[in-house]
Amino acid sequence: MNRKCVLWMAAFLGMIPYHLLAQGSAGKIGVLSVLKAISECSEGKQALGDFQKKADAKRDELEKKNNEIQELQKQLQSQARTLNDDSRAALAKSIDSKTTELQRAQDDAQKEFGQLQNEILGRIGNKVAPHVQKYAKENNFTIIVDSSNQNSQVIYSDPAIDITDEIIKRVDAAQTPAAATPAAKPK
Repeated sequence: MNRKCVLWMAAFLGMIPYHLLAQGSAGKIGVLSVLKAISECSEGKQALGDFQKKADAKRDELEKKNNEIQELQKQLQSQARTLNDDSRAALAKSIDSKTTELQRAQDDAQKEFGQLQNEILGRIGNKVAPHVQKYAKENNFTIIVDSSNQNSQVIYSDPAIDITDEIIKRVDAAQTPAAATPAAKPK
């Protein structure tokens, strides 16, 4: 065995809690793509669809502002020789002002939509978490790893241990019991 392989094996074993090794079994491990669970449950689809509509509208608005600036720049280039100094300076000042306004609007939109996306992911993630915990207890999982996190270091997982689809079903089922249950008829 080469040294690199031994180091990788030692690092891997270092990640497994000692009490699991002492039991002679690594326990039952599951994999969950939290982002997929959030985005594919019915509430997530709705919330992210609304988010996308707002983002598209804002992008269109910013695109119009950018096109307006480009038109003014073309006008300045094509009429640079025919405009007097005051008109040329006024047009250049207008371009600078609109460019600054566009940059601020882009920064504000990026901040606003980042916060909105985090709010959506947090809100729905908080609804997903209890379902994951309940499912893990019911099915005797020792650990469930989030495969959607880039820092998870999951290189491979057997699709048989992926619980994402089951969690999506549970989250959706929890959202619709009032609609699925018919109202009691008065006697």
